[in-house]
Amino acid sequence: MIKANIVAITRMTGLVLPGMVKRGKGVVINIGSGSSIIPSPLLTVYAAAKAYVEKLSDNLEMEYSKKGIIVQCVLPGFVCSNMSGIRRSTLIAPTAKTFVKSAISLVGTTSKTPGYLPHSVFFAIINAIHSFATRFSVWLVTRNMENTRRRALRKYKNQ
Repeated sequence: MIKANIVAITRMTGLVLPGMVKRGKGVVINIGSGSSIIPSPLLTVYAAAKAYVEKLSDNLEMEYSKKGIIVQCVLPGFVCSNMSGIRRSTLIAPTAKTFVKSAISLVGTTSKTPGYLPHSVFFAIINAIHSFATRFSVWLVTRNMENTRRRALRKYKNQ
């Protein structure tokens, strides 16, 4: 988790930024995760690593925007893809193509975004519940994650 989400992004950014500074323009799009902005029990290390991506992006945007470089952090929720294991798209888990089209349309408009309106709404609801019913929101997310884990383990055993 740390090598993939912290070390790699830091090194890659260090490689591409000097050329962008020299040209006086460029776009850096970092992929964080909605798990870093909502309660994320059972995803602790992943969510923390993605929080690093968000913080790195925030600060790079502050440092490099005056040099003509756009830095954006995309914080998606679930997307229907091989990586997520979600096979059918839904409103809350769009196809990768739908998600990318939405996220790309936001480049240059904001430095931080879930990239997809239904994800923004979902995160706002979870965070609103968390603000007035902390234990309930943690229970709700934990229950969902435990159910997801159970289904994945069952599927793995059947293979």
